[in-house]
Amino acid sequence: MNQTIYEPTSTPAADRDDRLLAGLNYALLLVGNIIGVSSLVAVIIAYARRDGSPHWLQSHFTYQIKSFWAAIVGIVACTVMVLTVILAPFGLIGFALIWLWMLARSIVGLVRLVDGRGHPDPHGMWM
Repeated sequence: MNQTIYEPTSTPAADRDDRLLAGLNYALLLVGNIIGVSSLVAVIIAYARRDGSPHWLQSHFTYQIKSFWAAIVGIVACTVMVLTVILAPFGLIGFALIWLWMLARSIVGLVRLVDGRGHPDPHGMWM
C-alpha cells in the first residue's frame, strides 16, 4: 500500500501570509512575557492557521501552541506554590524559569522561521 502524502499546492502569497502570521505569533509570545493577553491572541491565531498552512509552517504553529499550554500549566503550578508559605520561594524561581523558557523558545522559533526552516520537534518541550 502506498503511504505517500500529498499536500495541496498553495500559492506563494498564501505561504507568505502564513509565514507573516507565524512571525507575528512569535512577536506576540515575546510580548506575552510582559503582557500575558498577547500570548492568548497568539495561540488563537496559531489554532486558526495551523491546518491550512504548509507542513513546515504547521510545525511552527504547533510549537507555539505547545509552548503556550506548557507555560500555562507551569504558571498554575507556580501560583499554587506561591500561595503556600513553604513552597513560595520555589514558585518564584519557577516563574522566572518559565519566563526565560518562553523567551528562549520564542527566539529560537523566530530564528528558524526567518531562516525558512520548519521546527524539527514541534511537540517537544525543549528547544
